[in-house]
Amino acid sequence: MAVILLSARVKYAAALLGILVVIFLLVQFGGQHSTIPFRTTGRKTIDRLIEDTQNATLGKIYAINLPARTDHRDSLSLAAAFTGLQISYSDAVVDVLDKALPPGNGGTMKMTEKGNWRAHMNILRDMVENNISSALILEDDADWDIRIKAQMRRFAQATRRLLQPLPGTNDTFLRSTMPPLSRQLEDEHGYNAIVDDKVVVETPRDSPYGDLSRWDILWIGHCGTLFPEESRRHDVPVGRGVMLLDETVPAPQHVKERFGSLDILDQYPPHTRVVHHVRENVCTPGYAVSLPGARRILYELGVHYMDAITDLSLNKYCEGDGKEDSEFKSHVCLSVQPELIQSHRAAGSMNKFSDIDDFNDKVIEQAYTINIRWSARVNLPKLVAGSTDYIDLFKDDEGSFDLAWSGDG
Repeated sequence: MAVILLSARVKYAAALLGILVVIFLLVQFGGQHSTIPFRTTGRKTIDRLIEDTQNATLGKIYAINLPARTDHRDSLSLAAAFTGLQISYSDAVVDVLDKALPPGNGGTMKMTEKGNWRAHMNILRDMVENNISSALILEDDADWDIRIKAQMRRFAQATRRLLQPLPGTNDTFLRSTMPPLSRQLEDEHGYNAIVDDKVVVETPRDSPYGDLSRWDILWIGHCGTLFPEESRRHDVPVGRGVMLLDETVPAPQHVKERFGSLDILDQYPPHTRVVHHVRENVCTPGYAVSLPGARRILYELGVHYMDAITDLSLNKYCEGDGKEDSEFKSHVCLSVQPELIQSHRAAGSMNKFSDIDDFNDKVIEQAYTINIRWSARVNLPKLVAGSTDYIDLFKDDEGSFDLAWSGDG
């Protein structure tokens, strides 16, 4: 009798063990056996794709650096390391043969301006040659908020709202062909799509910011821009992705721009960031390019025609020239204001600011970066020391920060 009971217990234990093993296998590997056929298109799930905004390269990150400017590279490398980014350096260009310039009036530019243009073209060519799907291009004085990855995640939500169509349609909010996605703001024209997690648009296939085929440039670093206006140009879309209650945006008294306007302060509540199509963008401290965009830009500005410095040429590429019969058509380029990347102003002589333009010898006591609250470069002493008591030069309850150079705003 005891033998029979023991045998039954062994069988029961074996059966229970078998059930547990099956459950374990289902939990671990059940996701691999979907009723949806597996497709080798490279498409990722929405959760995994949005997480690409959090990786160390944000695609790939290039930085243009004049090797002699070791100060810029040292500071940039530290800022990147402490904010979890990996940078590939590309040498600045100091000499360009006029015979190598594309048609246009580029030969009248200063050599430093020609070199800057060629340095950007070299990166685009590297993307094309190595089939790099997207990349962020920085100038070596670029700076950003310590919270850049959280910012890029929300920025991706905004760009998706604008670039991706409603499921089963071709309607995108960028071109205002879909109805307004929110009525949280007074919006008589229906320009504003409020960014939240409830709006359903088609999931991007290959980029967290929207399908690579749907955009050329994400101009996230600049020193001035304007909102597109339907009355001014009908070929430049007017839709806007609005990010309310963004604590990384300075209070209105601190928001500055060297060029463009500050209409955002009149049209939106404090601490709002807005994504929209490029219009009259100036400066290139940081911008992302898709591979299709890199191919087109390399042709347009590297081979076909070039008659202006880098930022003006890129802006013309984005906006076109507005002439109906022109060969210079607009392309899909998004910008954001306030910007996410800006040129840093290091302490010391102002003549260190640029290797393209000349500045005077006025000495800056307090380093700063306009519109960047927890500046990675300003906070390097804190980051090196392991402190989290970060420096915020643009506190909500304080008056406007005294800029050392009036040209910054």
